[in-house]
Amino acid sequence: MTKDPSQTSGEDQEAEGDDSSSAASDPSTSSTSATGNRPELAGKLLLIDTAIGFVEQAFLVVVLFSLIGVGTYQFIASHLFDINSTWPFEALRYLVFFTAMGGAALSAQKGRMISMDFLARKLPAKKQVILRIGIAGFVMFACFLLFKGGMYVRNSAGTEYEVFKPGTALLALPVGAALIGVHYMLQALVDAVYLAAGQLPPREEGPQAH
Repeated sequence: MTKDPSQTSGEDQEAEGDDSSSAASDPSTSSTSATGNRPELAGKLLLIDTAIGFVEQAFLVVVLFSLIGVGTYQFIASHLFDINSTWPFEALRYLVFFTAMGGAALSAQKGRMISMDFLARKLPAKKQVILRIGIAGFVMFACFLLFKGGMYVRNSAGTEYEVFKPGTALLALPVGAALIGVHYMLQALVDAVYLAAGQLPPREEGPQAH
């Protein structure tokens, strides 16, 4: 006895509906979907993290344009007008330093600084989140040491300068270390909030360990 094609089609649709509903109830699947049930505290922490990132982006834009401007001036002045000032070299040195620290802080905000790809792929989703929190703790400790070292370097700086006072310019090291640590702390807290709520954070939230 052959089945009615319309009946077969209806059964297939019911099976597909069951599959989709079971997929929606799977935590590992829902963790990568839209964040409709995001914990309120996690949203606030991510908002703070994103706001700091916007400030860092604006800072980097200013520094990069300054770097290009000073470099262009130095090239034109020395090659076309035989003006060999020393201040552009100092400015370029510190601007490159600012770019490095600002870029590192922004990379931390984007979650692209430290990852454990070779290990995370072998772990279940929940353990990947726990691994991210552990990495964040390690990074925060390293940033604390870098902050202390940066403050020592800053306090030991000389007093001679043409553009940037060394004690002020070298603040970029401890400030950059602090910002990196803050980003990892906020993103680890987001992961912890999701776990406490019995959920898995979406992959785009928190430091990536993919």
